[in-house]
Amino acid sequence: MNKKVEYKSKITMHYSISNDKGLVFESTFDKKPITFVVGDGTIPQKLEVTLYGLEVNKTQSLLIEPKDAFGIKDESKTKTIEKSSFPNAEMIKMNNVIEIDTKDHENKKTTSLAIIKEINKETVVLDLNHPLAGIPIEFKVKIVNIYE
Repeated sequence: MNKKVEYKSKITMHYSISNDKGLVFESTFDKKPITFVVGDGTIPQKLEVTLYGLEVNKTQSLLIEPKDAFGIKDESKTKTIEKSSFPNAEMIKMNNVIEIDTKDHENKKTTSLAIIKEINKETVVLDLNHPLAGIPIEFKVKIVNIYE
């Protein structure tokens, strides 16, 4: 009997995340696969559901709506910062994705991704939504190993 992925299984898998038009944003298929315990929070719960019941060498794809993936785009999530706060002026390009220092829900320092949406004479307007917010995504996985 073949082993199947279940809650608390330790697995190694390849995955890719692409938009509904096939543009790949992230993939391990051409790199080293990831290893983790199902249910440990490594991947969002909505994506984990696609893993249950899969066997080694099986591939599964799931189209996920924005609200269940990286969230609905919130137009109010913007921040205006001074151009002088950028360590490198070459970073300041329209639609460039950058890392910025922020605080999490416990007020601890962390980093977040932001997209440059507007460039003014002295300031830059950042979109603080996740770069994939508001976009339906395809989550594709291939199980490489299921450990005892």
